[in-house]
Amino acid sequence: MDDDQGLLPLDPNHKLTTTAAATDDSSEDVNLDAAYDEIEYMDLKVPGKEGCPRAEKKGQSTADKRGGPKQHSSLTSEMKTSRAVARVTQRLGLERVHEIQLEYASLKSKFGELDYDKANAMIRNLMAMGLSQIEIRGILGVGGYRLQRLYSAQAAKPSPTYAATDELVLPSPPPLTPSTLHSVDKSVHIPVLSSIPHLVNALTKKLSAFPLVASRISFVAVDAAGLSVDSSSSALVEAAEIILGDAAACVLALPHTRHLKWLQLTSATVDIDLVVQPKRDFACTRAGGIHGPHVAQYVLGRIIAIERSFHKATQLQATRAFDPHELTYRSAKDVSVAILGYGDIGAHVAKLVAAAGFRVMALKRRTARASWMKADGAGGFDVTDRLDHVLANADYIVNALPCTPHTHRLLAGSVLHLCAHKSPCLIDLSPWHVVDEATVVAAMEHKWLSSAVLDVPEPVPPTSPLWDHPQVTLTPRVAPPHQADAVADVFMQNLWHFIGHAPLQYAVEWTQGY
Repeated sequence: MDDDQGLLPLDPNHKLTTTAAATDDSSEDVNLDAAYDEIEYMDLKVPGKEGCPRAEKKGQSTADKRGGPKQHSSLTSEMKTSRAVARVTQRLGLERVHEIQLEYASLKSKFGELDYDKANAMIRNLMAMGLSQIEIRGILGVGGYRLQRLYSAQAAKPSPTYAATDELVLPSPPPLTPSTLHSVDKSVHIPVLSSIPHLVNALTKKLSAFPLVASRISFVAVDAAGLSVDSSSSALVEAAEIILGDAAACVLALPHTRHLKWLQLTSATVDIDLVVQPKRDFACTRAGGIHGPHVAQYVLGRIIAIERSFHKATQLQATRAFDPHELTYRSAKDVSVAILGYGDIGAHVAKLVAAAGFRVMALKRRTARASWMKADGAGGFDVTDRLDHVLANADYIVNALPCTPHTHRLLAGSVLHLCAHKSPCLIDLSPWHVVDEATVVAAMEHKWLSSAVLDVPEPVPPTSPLWDHPQVTLTPRVAPPHQADAVADVFMQNLWHFIGHAPLQYAVEWTQGY
């Protein structure tokens, strides 16, 4: 969208004193080509090849080329555009014009080919509403050459219909749940309840690219643990329609909310305490799409480190020993890796591990076809809903299941005895939800598990036997990233959807728990 220009300020009370502009106003909507000529001159755009001189019009005098009349034409276009903006604002209302600008800005910010097409469709919707080229340019800042192409394409169609899909239709505000984001005279403060460093700064920086929105929205860091004693923070959370935060912190904040409409989590998973709490009259979204590659690298790195006996290499080096027989390893094609959970993270893990040459099985609670099937795509790995088959045939078990009531303690008790034949290594990405500490220790004592890699979300008690267990590796929740920019990107994307009343991405289904 490189031919878009900056938005002109909206001023419905703007008055013009130039007589020439007033006399031209009546013919503006009729003679669109004339309006286009003036707009294109302002854009300094030339139809056809870049750098080609503009063709002279018939009867154009030499004096027209010297700058004087051109300067007058440019000024006239600016005045016409100002009048057009005032006219559209009077017709649609300032609030509706702001909504249209926000919706267009959200599409323009992504710079994707699909979003470019959606932006064009949005412009066509405005055309269908009866707005002229100069009016659309005034409120959106769209370049003249692009407008001319779109108008020409529309003129070639006898009965155009631009509402082919819901996402291409300009959304109307919900009549019963108006948001303060759509009130031009109100400021919105969004509480941020997260331990991710510099998250507020990242959000503020990304929002500053859109001055119209940034002038009315601010992000405020809030300590969820202190809500009961900090009256100002409590009042902020109580009045908030939007909250961004870590899952555990949001659970503490929910009892203080009164007007919450949308809760954005900083994690890809949902805390089970959040799922089982009774308050559900708001939309909840996960930070999906950003953790998968990082978690997949963590898992593959652990598998290769174990298969290649990197820890033994360190021990041999410490004793100055040279024994290649201690570092033998299996061929990757003979090693089976079971992925429990085939969502966004599980799919990334499966694809990367399969690309490294390992055999992959993925457990999914609901499969589209038979209970045992080949997955779509180049990976060619198996997807099943049979937990017993996966546990009995795996050399590595990767737990990527979401924290839901359906998965709670799924591997507790004696379930892991199904692993006795191959004694796999357990790589747990969400410890103590699917399987508890006592079960892991008991499984290793019974040789059901050979070892365990646990990426724990919080410190393990000092008295835990896991600290000294030779077959256990503990990491302090490093599999998913703690990147402020990545979380801010997800939030900003959903913010545009929220403002435009579009479906939110990675929305949590309360009945499913994820």
